[in-house]
Amino acid sequence: MNTQWAIGVDMGGTFIDVVACSSDGELRALKHPREAGELVQPILGAVQRLLDEQKIAPAQVARLVHGSTVVTNLLLEQDAGPVAVLTNAGLRDVLALARQDRRDLYTPVVAPPTPERRLFPAELRFEIRGRIGARGEEVEEPDREQVMAIAHQLRARGIASVAVCLLFAHLRPVHEQQVRDWLLQAEPDLLVSVSSEVDPKPREFERFLVTAFDAYSKPLVQRYLRTLGEALRERGLPEPALMRSEGGIAPWPEAASRPIGLAMSGPCAALQGVAASLPADEPRVVMSVDVGGTSTDIGLLDGGRPLFSDALLCGDLTLRLRCADVESLSIGGGSLATVNAGGGLRLGPRSQGAWPGPAAYGLGGTEATLTDALVLLGRLPERLSGGVALDAARARAAIQKDVAAPLGLDAQDAARAIVATAATAMAESVKMRAFQRDIHPADCELVAAGGGGAQHVAEVAELAGVPRVRVIPHAGVIAALGLLASPPTRTLEWSCALALDHEGFGALSERREALHRSVREGAPRWSLELLIVGQGNPVEVPWDTGDDLATLRARFAERYESLRGQLPARFEVQALLLRGVFEQTLPQPGVSARHLRPDPALWAGCPAEGLGPRALFAATTTVWVPAGWRWALVADGALLLSRDGARESRA
Repeated sequence: MNTQWAIGVDMGGTFIDVVACSSDGELRALKHPREAGELVQPILGAVQRLLDEQKIAPAQVARLVHGSTVVTNLLLEQDAGPVAVLTNAGLRDVLALARQDRRDLYTPVVAPPTPERRLFPAELRFEIRGRIGARGEEVEEPDREQVMAIAHQLRARGIASVAVCLLFAHLRPVHEQQVRDWLLQAEPDLLVSVSSEVDPKPREFERFLVTAFDAYSKPLVQRYLRTLGEALRERGLPEPALMRSEGGIAPWPEAASRPIGLAMSGPCAALQGVAASLPADEPRVVMSVDVGGTSTDIGLLDGGRPLFSDALLCGDLTLRLRCADVESLSIGGGSLATVNAGGGLRLGPRSQGAWPGPAAYGLGGTEATLTDALVLLGRLPERLSGGVALDAARARAAIQKDVAAPLGLDAQDAARAIVATAATAMAESVKMRAFQRDIHPADCELVAAGGGGAQHVAEVAELAGVPRVRVIPHAGVIAALGLLASPPTRTLEWSCALALDHEGFGALSERREALHRSVREGAPRWSLELLIVGQGNPVEVPWDTGDDLATLRARFAERYESLRGQLPARFEVQALLLRGVFEQTLPQPGVSARHLRPDPALWAGCPAEGLGPRALFAATTTVWVPAGWRWALVADGALLLSRDGARESRA
């Protein structure tokens, strides 16, 4: 009973992955099928199953960390109730006008840039008195009676959440804070999001939009996390900490206060798990290929750390949100394979998901999917690690009907075409991600993650020109493992508009010191968002302790040229944002190198080395080694796959 355990629970679209690590250095994992339409009960069932199988008492569980697709699904489906928006006079239609970006020049009909008519319709967008000026000065005071009257009106109409989005609130948040206080005085049950806390940066539309979606997410997320926390507590388990899109974990009440920050928790956790699984001598740049049931996430790690971005792409929606720098393709195990009117094979974006799932699942699905193709080619076992039995006859019938017959192929060739289509799309994404970062694919290593990553990663590497592939031991549950490798973090941001000269550098240094003094725990990592005056999009540049002005300007020039090409002959640099990420010590038990020691049980029944083509069925993942590729089990418990046939070092 002295042994303590930490549990990581990642809820995906098809499976719930659970990983437990102990204070004695043990690591245990399982995949649990998810039930249709349920959120809390499947998580409780998965956790209880692990406790029962490993004979762990609830009192031995020191902490529990959770990652979820709930917010991502809300952003994709957009079928929850509308939210109200309070803004300044004259700004009511900012959310409707948007930026008018057009991603596809040849689309004859351009969809509205935001779903404002469904989620924040005109009748729920209110203009209120009060104004902050462009330099942060108060121009007009807000009106308490007006705000409280709006609050009563909203509750009478059954509106649960409100977004407060005021002009220049990122410079002076006092008006937004006052409006929130008045709203809650009038109607304490209202859920209120304020833009100066959700996204304290310039540009009204981007700030207003992410704040509106934060308010939109709050009712379901807070209800879900509160129910989960209470259910865990009743079972003698700790309430959950949550993985955030910007990296790091936080207690669930803190995470639920800004639920939009949970939108990319799963991909971020997966990257953290990959980082924890890599040896110290790994190449500087690593790309992860994380294949799940509905999507493939391509992520980047540089120097053992995940890279981050300020743009979240979720379906047709673009949000300014700090999150893991991951590109998601709508290709996963449940993606539908179809033939269009011109005789072209298409994979995705429609998906069978977990319900009814691929035809091979036998749960009612009858349309051909990528998983069905893998089953027909003998690349998957008769039963997946989550307990799902696979029916090859059903898979063959679906592929014959949807792909083979329309193309005039036999079912085997049709299945090969489906798998090749998936690999080609993934390889193009890998190459694009590398080139966008001024990286040659040949200088990278691909790492397989997710339940399906190891099925495709070698074929993707061959098409992308990547010479080596690593299949980490816990690839199938990597996001759950990453939850336990993530420390608590706190991010502080300060918006500004300072020239990067001696005077501006001094002001930034003073602000950095003030922010550092305001945080008691954690080691900070500082960065600046810098741009050339006259341009619109900044570049994030690390600001290390001891860097002087010349070093910072040189680092900006190097970063700018690697991303955007040659610098102008004359330019001035301006700082728009100072960011500090304070990282605390990883709570224990936590996943570290000692928990990732080789576990022979993970590769039971798999030869230590060999030459493809060969399917390897491990405990939590399945690996496909194509013809001409060699695999070798190395000392840290990973499989290394190489194209040139050279034997990998076992050291």
